[in-house]
Amino acid sequence: MEHETRKSHREIKKPFWKNWKFWLLIVAIVILAKGAISCTSYLFSEPPVPSTKTYKLNSDKSVKAMLKHYEPDLKVTNVGGVYDDPKSKTVLVTVKEDSGWDDKSAVKLMHEDIASVWKAFKKSKGNDFSNISVMVKYPTEDTGGNTHSTKELTADLEGSKLNELNLKGFSDGNVPAFATKYWQRNDLPTVK
Repeated sequence: MEHETRKSHREIKKPFWKNWKFWLLIVAIVILAKGAISCTSYLFSEPPVPSTKTYKLNSDKSVKAMLKHYEPDLKVTNVGGVYDDPKSKTVLVTVKEDSGWDDKSAVKLMHEDIASVWKAFKKSKGNDFSNISVMVKYPTEDTGGNTHSTKELTADLEGSKLNELNLKGFSDGNVPAFATKYWQRNDLPTVK
């Protein structure tokens, strides 16, 4: 008889909150709820504001950082400028273009590089420069088979003219006409 009144350990039921399966279920529900909340907040959030970072543009390093920020694909090799006098604040940006293009395509790419530099200055409010000069170097091969990176094209732009530059509507083919001063090697084709 004594044997019948005792319950075996298997027959004794623990309260449900002491069971590990219950706590596993609670943790899973909490994780799912947190994921659903973050997903919902992401779907109904406003899109991020475009970068409006402004650079002081008072050194070669700050100009190079600004160009890297706004035009990361641009191959800027050198930046040099005079930043102390506000009336004669000038900058020269040297851009290197790759070889492997025919002359007409190379000139189009050079115009695109120059326009990219101007657009970066416009985005960063760099119109306090009296002159923004861009020089594009392009690798050429001499008759001896030696490759040299030579100056192929330069374009100067007055900083005040930068206000007229339309970021969305400016065509790279307008670089020669828009520039204050424009020079390209004589043996390069004229591209419009």
